[in-house]
Parts: sequence; C-alpha cells; structure tokens
Amino acid sequence: MENPMSREQQAAYEWGAAMSELRSGIDGPPEALAALDALRETGLRFAACERRMRRAERLNAVGLHEAESVTLVGLALADHERGLTALRPAREFAESLMAQDTDEQELLRWRESSTEIRSQWRHHVSELDLGSDDARHLVRIMDECCDSVDEHGINGIGRYLSRCLQDLEEARRSDDRGTRQGSFPWWKIVLAAIILGLTAWEVWTLLSRGAPWWNFFLVALVNCILMLLAVLAC
Repeated sequence: MENPMSREQQAAYEWGAAMSELRSGIDGPPEALAALDALRETGLRFAACERRMRRAERLNAVGLHEAESVTLVGLALADHERGLTALRPAREFAESLMAQDTDEQELLRWRESSTEIRSQWRHHVSELDLGSDDARHLVRIMDECCDSVDEHGINGIGRYLSRCLQDLEEARRSDDRGTRQGSFPWWKIVLAAIILGLTAWEVWTLLSRGAPWWNFFLVALVNCILMLLAVLAC
C-alpha cells in the first residue's frame, strides 16, 4: 500500500495543479505564461521555507537536534531567496503592461463588467471557511485590483501588479517574512493579489478581443480559491 501524502505534500500538489489549470486557460504571450510560472515557483519556495523554519523552531523549543535546526534554517533561507529571485519574470511582465497605452473602448467594456467581477468574488469568498478579517482582506485585494483597472485600464493592471510584487518582497524581507500579521499570513494575501492581477489581465484581453470571458473568469476564481486553500496548509 502506498503511503498517503502528508498535509504539506497535498498542499503543494493542489497548489501546482491549480496553477497549471489556470495557466492552461490563459491565451497570452510567453511573457504572461512566464509570469504565472514564476508565481508558481515562488509560492512553492516560500512554502518550503516556512515548513523548514517551523521544524527548526520546534526543535529549538524542545531542545533537540541543534545541528539539524541550524541546517534547516540555512535551507529555509536559501528557498526564501530563490523564491524572491523567481519573481523576475512577473516583474518584467508588470513593467511591460505599464508601458502600454489604454484603448478607451476596451476600458469601457471592462468597466461594464467590473461590478459583476467584484460581486462574483465576494460570493466565492463568502463560501470559504475563513475568519472575517481574512475575508475582508480578500475582498479588499479584488476591489483594489478592479479600482486600478477601472481608472487606468491595462496600464492600471501593470501598476497593480508592480505594487503587489513590491509589497510581497517587502513582506518577505521583513523580520517575520510576512508570516505573523493576523491569522492569514500576509505574504499569502499579497501572493493571491498578484494572481488576481494576472487573472484581471486575461479578462481584459478577452474583452478587448470581443471573446467570451465569463467561463474563463469562473474557472480562474475557482482556481484562485483552490490555491488559497492549498497555500494555507503550507
């Protein structure tokens, strides 16, 4: 009989599977796919870092295996730095979006859909087994994303992504690596915000082509939820 996956192994599997399905729905340039792949790698690296840090903290707390604890911290910090380095394609994609001009007709089509996008996200968040503070955080990041796109169009998506990527790096470089702000670690909130920004970009692209976007958005929302639940277990 095969050994069942641990909770952490299951979380990593679900994270990767959800990211792969989200990626398969994006019909974009290689830079967009590279940005999504970067976020997948970053999430896995940061989660591995925190698992090792927690193990080292437990060993220290009970006074066992000091040498193993030191090794674990070193490996954790290496994962942490690799996670930050992996973000480069996402930063480059955000910069490319900020350099683009917004078409007014495309912006109008987005604004007509913005209210429904926000409403659907609220509905999905309400179904999650989360505390009220966490739910408010998740609603806020969608509202901030939509506000930026409502005002600046595709350029606003780039601005939003760039700001969130900066917030993620600042959180991870803080003393607690963004792990102890509230019940839902802050770095995970920011990572979710970046993924939502990429989802908004794909919806914008579909709207600009006059292509159906609703089915993609529903799939993207479900996968965002799966990714959040997976990363919570890491």
